Amino acid sequence: MHVVLYTEQLMLKREDTVMKAAVSFVHAVCRDGAALDPKIFHSDECSYFESLLFQRRKSNFLLGRLSAKQAASVLLSEPNLYSIRVETGVFGQPLLRTAAVSGYQVSIAHCDDIGTAVVFPEAHPMGIDIERISPDRNKTMESQLTTSERERLEAVRGLEEYAILLAVSWTVKEAISKILRTGFTASLQVLEINETSFHAGCFRSTFSHFPQYAAQSYRLGNYIFTIAAPRKTEWSMNMSRLYEPFNSLFHQSCL
Repeated sequence: MHVVLYTEQLMLKREDTVMKAAVSFVHAVCRDGAALDPKIFHSDECSYFESLLFQRRKSNFLLGRLSAKQAASVLLSEPNLYSIRVETGVFGQPLLRTAAVSGYQVSIAHCDDIGTAVVFPEAHPMGIDIERISPDRNKTMESQLTTSERERLEAVRGLEEYAILLAVSWTVKEAISKILRTGFTASLQVLEINETSFHAGCFRSTFSHFPQYAAQSYRLGNYIFTIAAPRKTEWSMNMSRLYEPFNSLFHQSCL
């Protein structure tokens, strides 16, 4: 199996402290009949993978777990990926388990054949999402907008910009919902975005009902990638380094 990897540590700068997180991207194509590597995945992970009936679910499992293991390996200086496990909580949320280090958790997302994860201190909650910019999904994404959000987007000129901002809104809500562990089961009003602006190469969004959080969204070719985190934390990513191995993948057509 051909795998493309990228992992980066994030410095989470706050007024009184600095913490570390790590974000990873993984590209892998999971072929029919493929099995997980027992040197990387625990027997429970392998058994669950084999129990999945649909190839897309197997692919998503592989992308999510591998990206989580890679991020945790870099952040926690643990080269043995087998010792890093991701279990599932009662709300379907991923739970990071390591042999030697505690106090860290993970958020996972995947789209097409790209997986991404952020591993972070439990004291500093974060949520992640990635979505392809696709006019074909506009109606679905519009269904999650509040009246106020619709009015702001109606002022946008140009179909491409509209599709981009819809994808930003979708990933921002997905990311905050992972922190809250509600998914899109929460009402539209609860996850409402208060404002989105573009600054220093990324979209920055705040929330109407969760002023303690903010989200940063990046356009990666045909994709939007978002991390939600405490609003008063400053952090940044080296996007040029990410593009080196993933440039062609971010711009591939998935139609």
